[in-house]
Amino acid sequence: MNKFEYTVAIRTVGKAGDKYKKELESLHAQTIKPQRILVFLAEGFERPKFQVGYEEYIIVPKGLVHQRAASTQGVDTEFLLILDDDVYFPENSIEKMHEAMLQYHADGVAPDTFPTQSLSLVSKLIAYITNTVYGRKNDGWAIKIQKTGAFSYNNHPPKGSFLPTQSAAGTALFVRTDAFKNIQYEDEQWIDQFPPGTFGEDQVMFYKLFRNGYKILMQYDSGVLHLDASTNKASEKTYQKIYYRAMSQYLTWHRTLYSLPNVSKSDKTALKVAYAYRFILGTITRALFAVFKLKSRFFTAHVKGNLDARKFVKGKDYKNLPSFITK
Repeated sequence: MNKFEYTVAIRTVGKAGDKYKKELESLHAQTIKPQRILVFLAEGFERPKFQVGYEEYIIVPKGLVHQRAASTQGVDTEFLLILDDDVYFPENSIEKMHEAMLQYHADGVAPDTFPTQSLSLVSKLIAYITNTVYGRKNDGWAIKIQKTGAFSYNNHPPKGSFLPTQSAAGTALFVRTDAFKNIQYEDEQWIDQFPPGTFGEDQVMFYKLFRNGYKILMQYDSGVLHLDASTNKASEKTYQKIYYRAMSQYLTWHRTLYSLPNVSKSDKTALKVAYAYRFILGTITRALFAVFKLKSRFFTAHVKGNLDARKFVKGKDYKNLPSFITK
């Protein structure tokens, strides 16, 4: 058994209840126990009434990125386990992740807690026509980010494999502390002005690690579970959610791809064409859905969100953001 030390950093608003308790219990049951468990509680929210072990609570500004960026506060261990508050780990999970990092010379491991490859054929088709998300043959990679800003996924990953990835679900990441510090994730706190759950901040985090030269692995069939892995039905989405999600699509594409330094004119043209294809396909799909449901919001919010995102990137605050590439 390789000896190593790690700190757990959990972001929460204190409302996960039994799911959070199960997470803490599974962490305390690990074969290699964490040195510390830091819980970053958003200010204004009540601390959970139970204490499973030696959890330490730190009050930070509310916001998914604010809370995640705070993960390295007071951390002096080589490794960091970054979590949401509703993840269950089998007892040897962290040990296996550490072994994989050594074996594959990686900087981090993210368990596959949202196995897109296991969706039904209908769900996969919907994912493509709405967001250009699609499955690939096994090419030795897990998730790849396309020029559209959407992702493609390995449709047939070998069972139990660890594959390099460009993105992952933000529910869990075991990472070298220095790697996470070095990407300066606090520079992305501008995302927190958008309502929680409407912006894909996890893709921004993982892709920032990738583009700054860090190797992250996706772990398949790990037994790690996201205990609240539910998704909203399209018919239940409000105008606001659709609107901000549309803004998120454009802004994520712009921040992580289009606005990178040293992107040539020809590459920018290719990126524009790719995003235009995603926008047009998604708009047509949403227009048809709006007609079918007799609810115009599916179409109007999507278009308005994209238009307003284009205005947003011209603003002074966005233009003054530090470079996405930190090295």
